[in-house]
Amino acid sequence: MIDCRRLALSAVAGLILVCSSILPLKADVNWTPVAKGLALAEIPLKNSGLRSAAITALRICPRDYEFLLLMRSREGDAFTPEQWAARFNLTALINASMYLPDNSKSTGYMRDKKHTNNGFIHNSFGSFFVANPIQKGLPTVDIIDRHQHEHGKLLPCYSTVIQNYRLFSESRTPLWPKKARETSIAAVAKDSAGNIVFIHCRTPMTVRKFTKRLLESELQLESAMYVEGGPEASMYLKTPALSRSWAGRYIGDFWNTEGKQWILPNVLGIRAKADR
Repeated sequence: MIDCRRLALSAVAGLILVCSSILPLKADVNWTPVAKGLALAEIPLKNSGLRSAAITALRICPRDYEFLLLMRSREGDAFTPEQWAARFNLTALINASMYLPDNSKSTGYMRDKKHTNNGFIHNSFGSFFVANPIQKGLPTVDIIDRHQHEHGKLLPCYSTVIQNYRLFSESRTPLWPKKARETSIAAVAKDSAGNIVFIHCRTPMTVRKFTKRLLESELQLESAMYVEGGPEASMYLKTPALSRSWAGRYIGDFWNTEGKQWILPNVLGIRAKADR
C-alpha cells in the first residue's frame, strides 16, 4: 500500500507556500494583477527583430484556484479555448499536452480521476504535472521531476496527472538541443513560491532559446514542462478586468492573427475556488 502521508511530509519539508507578490520583482518581470491570485507579465525577447515580441506569463496561486484537466476522450468533443472556458466556467486555460494524430490521445501519460486518456509512461518525458491529491498533506498542485522524485510512488497519490517534456534540469540546465526548428511555444511551470505559471510565446523560436530566456528572466522557476508548439500552442484568460486569447503560428505564417483560436482536444484549466 502506498503511504501518501509519508510522501507528503517528504514533499513539503522546508516548503512554505507564499504565493502572490512575496517574490521580489525584477526589472523584466513586472506583474500586473488581473484577479485575486492571478497576475500577468510580458517578458521582452531580446534581439528578436520584432519590437513587441514577448513571452507572456500568467502566475496562478493554487490557494485561490482549482486545476481541471479536460479531455476530448472523456468530454466527447474538442473545443476552442473560449468554448472550453465557457462550458466549464474556467478563468484561464492552456494546452494540457501534445497529442497524437487521432486528435484525442496525449503523447504521454495522462489521466484524471477514473478516466485514463493514455496509460503509457513515455520514457523520454521527464515531467509530471500533478493536482488534486487524494489525501491531505501533499501540495495541491506540483510538477514532479521523474529524475529527482519517487514518481512511481507519488503519481497514485494524485487524481490528476499529465506527463510532458522537461525544459530544464534541477541544475537549471536547458535540456533541448541547440539546433531545432523555431516554433510558437506553450509551457507550464512552477516557481519557487509554489505558484503555477502558464507561459505562452507566439514569436517562433527554438525551445532552447525559449528556455534560456525563462531562466534569465528572474521568474524564479523551479521546474517547467513543454505542453505544445506551433499554431496549436494556446492560452486563454477571462476575468472581469481582462479577456484575452493567445495563439501560436507557423514561422512563415503572417496571416494568422493573434486572436485566432484553434480547436484543442485536451486543456488544463483553472477555476476560482468557491471558498476563497
